[in-house]
Amino acid sequence: MMEKNSESSVRSIQRALNILRCFNWKERELTMTEITEKIGLAKSTTSRLLSTLEAEGFIRRDLKTGKYSLGHNIYYLGLIAKDKLELNEIARPIMEEINKETQETINLYILDGLESVCFDQVESPLPIRQAAKIGERSPLWAGASGRAILAFLEEKIWYEMVKELKAFTPNTITDPEKFIQTMKDVKRQGYTVSLGEKNDQVGCIAAPIFDAYGKVIGSVAISGPVFRFPEDTERFSVLILDASKKISQQMGYYQDNKNTKK
Repeated sequence: MMEKNSESSVRSIQRALNILRCFNWKERELTMTEITEKIGLAKSTTSRLLSTLEAEGFIRRDLKTGKYSLGHNIYYLGLIAKDKLELNEIARPIMEEINKETQETINLYILDGLESVCFDQVESPLPIRQAAKIGERSPLWAGASGRAILAFLEEKIWYEMVKELKAFTPNTITDPEKFIQTMKDVKRQGYTVSLGEKNDQVGCIAAPIFDAYGKVIGSVAISGPVFRFPEDTERFSVLILDASKKISQQMGYYQDNKNTKK
């Protein structure tokens, strides 16, 4: 009997949390019907959960419109969480996991103006490895780590960057049409690969990092010697996409709150 009560309590908590996840930057106010549809529960159950959340200050209901929005306690807790959101602290353990999995160097880059800056690094334990200098700057159009950021900035910036294209190596993308198409591909698939583009001995795969406002703020990358970099990057792409998603979510970013049914 106690186990059943415990399971029921956990399920209720999960459902209440799913209601809170229904809200995002585009949908700051929702009707009960909209919330019910998003979480896939009966209206009576949703109403009961909303009443509890409202009583505890996690949800507020506009008496004029009947719409719901996040309450003052969410704001208070958010301020506490925001004060502790340090990108390198969040990213470091995730980077260390990928480093153990791949045995390659994992880098964290941040956006500064129209440059990417190496912010943190977990070096490969192997004798021959790729390593960047912390604080090293690169133009966004050069290589995977910068492209992963640039692809999620305004498209007009892509065309401005075309004017700066120049060859670091024979593999650097300098053709304007090919560059723009590459940016579209990166935005569509969510990650990018470069082989010997910025340094002819280095291969890299990178994915963007977003903040709570949905803005791209940096990228996370796996890099290593070209001779060791896999021709089939599927495994690396899964790892880097998962890492970028985890870091972004812990920075407060939620891409899609629709798949929250329990």
